[in-house]
Formats: sequence, C-alpha cells, structure tokens
Amino acid sequence: MQKIDLRKSFDISRIKLDNGLDVIIIDKPGSPVVSINLAYKVGSKDEAEGKTGLAHLFEHMMFEGTKNVPKGEFDKLCSLAGGTNNAYTTYDWTAYTMTLPSHQLELGLWLESDRMMNFDILQSTLANQQKVVTEEISQTIDNQPYGKWRVEQAKAAFMNSCSYSWEVHGNVDDVAAATVGDCREFHSFYYRPGNACLIICGDVDNDEAFNLVNKYFQQPGMKGEIRRNAFKKSDALGGKRVEFSDNVPLSAVFLSYHIGGFMNEEEMLSGEVLANIASNGRSSRLYNSLVYEKQAASSAGAFADKREHSSLITFYAIANSPDIKCEELNSHLISEIDKFASTEVEDKELEKSRNIVTASAANEIQYSSGIADLVANNALFWDDPFRVYGLLDKYHNVNKKDIRKIANKYFTNGNSVRTDVVPG
Repeated sequence: MQKIDLRKSFDISRIKLDNGLDVIIIDKPGSPVVSINLAYKVGSKDEAEGKTGLAHLFEHMMFEGTKNVPKGEFDKLCSLAGGTNNAYTTYDWTAYTMTLPSHQLELGLWLESDRMMNFDILQSTLANQQKVVTEEISQTIDNQPYGKWRVEQAKAAFMNSCSYSWEVHGNVDDVAAATVGDCREFHSFYYRPGNACLIICGDVDNDEAFNLVNKYFQQPGMKGEIRRNAFKKSDALGGKRVEFSDNVPLSAVFLSYHIGGFMNEEEMLSGEVLANIASNGRSSRLYNSLVYEKQAASSAGAFADKREHSSLITFYAIANSPDIKCEELNSHLISEIDKFASTEVEDKELEKSRNIVTASAANEIQYSSGIADLVANNALFWDDPFRVYGLLDKYHNVNKKDIRKIANKYFTNGNSVRTDVVPG
C-alpha cells in the first residue's frame, strides 16, 4: 500500500482554556463542512459495582434539553442548519458528535457549550431515559440471538469488583434503580471541562474558531481530582469457562484471551493485525478451515476488543448444524489459534491484513468526523493529538515476529475465557 503522509492532508493546532478544556482545531481545506467532537474521558469503566450503566444512561440524558434549548430543540436546530448529530459510549470514553456546514460553526459550538454548562438532571428526564435505555437493553441484548454472550463473558473474564466485569449498557436493574442523586454525582465527577476534549475539524479559520471557543466555553469549570477506579493485573481472570442456554438454533463458542490495554500500542496493533489474519474474508484462516473445509461452522471470526487497561482478543464459531456441539467447535478454534504460536504467518497473509487495517484507518481519516474522532482519542489518552499523523505507519510496521510474540505470550489455557452458548 502506498504510504500516505497525513501531515499534507490537515494541520492541527491546540490550546487549553483556563477551565482545563483541551481545544484542538484541525484545518482540513476543501471540505465545506465542519465536524465538532466533544469527548469526555468517562465510560462504563468509571462506574461502581451496583451502579452500572450510568455512563450510557447519561449519554441519552444529555439530549433531554436545557433551559436555553428545550427537549427536541437541539436536534431541530442542528437539522434546520443542515447538520447531523449523534453520540456514543464506550468502556473508556463518551463522545458527542456534530457535523454542520462550515458557516454554522458558531451554532454548533453554542449548542455544545450550552449542553456542557447548563445541563441539569430532573426526575422526569431521568425516568424518561431509564425507560428508553432498559428497552434498548431488552431489544439488543436480552431478546437478540447470541446477544447475551458478552455479558456472560465479562462476568467470567474479570473480578466482580472490576468495572470491566459488566458491559457498557450496564445491568438493567441498576439502570432502573438510578436516582437523581446518583446522576448528579456522576455529572459532577466527569462532565467538566477539565475532563473533556473539544475537536473542531473542517475548512475553518483557526483564529475565528478559537475566538468562538473562548466566547462560549471560557466559563469556570469544576476543580478537584476526578475519581478513577483502580485496575490491577489480578482483576483479569483466566482459565475460565461459562456455559448458558439461549433461544438460539445452533451452538456457539466465543474463546477470548486477555492482552494488554490499548495504551500498549505495540501489542494492540499486533493483536488487530492477527485478528484480521484469522477472520477477514473468505480466504481467512477461520473461514477457510471451519466453514469451507470442515463445514463445522456457519460463521467464524475474530476481533480485538480494545479497552484502556485490559483488552481481549476473541475467536468465535457458530455451528453449521444442530449436530455440531460446543466441544467440537472449541477444538477446531484451538487448532487454528495454536498455529499462530507454532508457525510464522505467511507473507501474503500479513500484507493483506496490514493493508486491511491500514485502509480502514485511512478511510476514517477521509472524513472530518473520522479525523475528529481519532484525534479526540489520542488527545484524551496519550495527551498527543499529533500522534494521529503516524497511525498508518504504525499498522504497516507490524511484522511476523510481532504476531508470533503475541500468540506465544497470551494464547494459553490459563489466560483464556471460553463462553459457550447452547440452544435452550
């Protein structure tokens, strides 16, 4: 793949406001739109046992309106200006995104600053979004075929006291029991300028953009230390197996291995490339072996589940017929996984995988919203928005020894978490 010099594609400028807000302007000439990404360094990993789901619930609540922009008006104003907006929550951060015509930048900044500075939690707001979120959990997890495996995996993979032992959506009972007091405390700890990064990306004038940011965001922010959960190596549990029945027609096995957090970039990049070799496309190892040759699985794959402190690489297979049971699927998966440790990958496999992950990152960088998202992540966790310039090279530099090193270090029985789903 041809090397891409991202420094020629966009310029990055950065300031920090007195209230701690990290502000990054990305000048991307030729684009008639501007993307705003306001990312807070808070996710489900910052929750406490018994009070799970607050980060995701809060994402929903932030669209309930303020005294200046009543419920429904945020979307209406954005849409009438020709824009779109959305939000998402992960284990480690929450992001609010907006894309508008470039000349509507001031509107977007006013909307986001109003939501940051003037949001309040009301009982009616909380009750409304508790219903929405619990219904979402019901539809996407409880009533979705193979939807529960991640919940069971999380409980087996981490100590109960570790906040990676539950999924981002949290426990439905915890969400339903959340109080206004819980939410206000959560807001005071994490929804403050000093725990956020504001990205503006598009065809913008830097001076004008910084002046608008100062106009709308230069308000006193809450001081004091931000509460963080402690993570220990012993929180990650291995050598575990869990089985549960579900309303599914065929058995499935999800075999996961602990690896380092995404701050350990060498391991994380190697893990992503390895997962692609295992699963991307019909020429991949798992598809070729389990689906095509052995005809034991109807689908099979692998992916890297990235988290700040402890990530997972998961290999999975769903049976091809009711006669294929979990033990057989697991045996086939282990056979393919062991090959990564015993032999080096082929040149063509490595090149294909590196090109796939590099192309995926390059595709995201084509759009103002994608650049803003990547830069926000690098600013929040590495304190280095300029790190994005070297991202594509980092993927391309993964080599055969890196792949084999990861496999030998982590793909062991004592480091695995096996989740079996059986028809019930």
